[in-house]
Amino acid sequence: MKNKIKQFLGERGITAYQFRKDVGIAQRTAYDLYNNPEQLPSSTVLSKICDTYEIQPGEVLEWVPKGKKPEKEDSTQTPQSENPQANQSAIKNQVQPSSQLQRTLPKEAA
Repeated sequence: MKNKIKQFLGERGITAYQFRKDVGIAQRTAYDLYNNPEQLPSSTVLSKICDTYEIQPGEVLEWVPKGKKPEKEDSTQTPQSENPQANQSAIKNQVQPSSQLQRTLPKEAA
C-alpha cells in the first residue's frame, strides 16, 4: 500500500498546512503523510480524512502488488535488473551517506 495524499491535495490546491487544519491531525502526522507515500494513515486518521473531504479511502490510498515498490515522485530511481538475485546483490552493496540516515526535525514552539 502507499498513500496518494500529496497527489490528492495537489489536485485540489490544498497545502499540507491546510490539510492538517482541515482534518484536525497533528502536524507531524500531516507532514509525514504528505511527504512520505510509504507512510500509511491509522484507521482513525483515514476516517477523519474521508469524513473531512467526503471521499472513499481509495482516493488517498493505492494498493501496490507484493514485490513492487511504490513509484517515487522523483526521477532518481535506480533501474532494476530483470534478475532478482542481481537486485538483491545491488541492494546489499548500496551504502547511504550518514547525512541521509539522520534527519533532524525542527522543534515546535512551546
